[in-house]
Amino acid sequence: MNDIPNTAADIINKIMLTAKAAVPESLSNDVKENIKAAIQDVIMDLDVVTREELDTQKAVLAKTRAKVDEMEAVIAELEKKLEL
Repeated sequence: MNDIPNTAADIINKIMLTAKAAVPESLSNDVKENIKAAIQDVIMDLDVVTREELDTQKAVLAKTRAKVDEMEAVIAELEKKLEL
């Protein structure tokens, strides 16, 4: 199974686990919460999407591309008939 986070919450949790390993246990909860909030703000400002959203958009794009290709073929045929 892959290790890619699927949601912003997954990303934040992965970062927090990594940060937790690097931060001493004696660090106060307030500081930890401030770090978590800062990380959340940064991630929410990023234009990231879930894997599911990306896959959905890829499928829509492929379908659209196929339709454009069909339309280009029809136009080419019509131009050929009109001898443009």
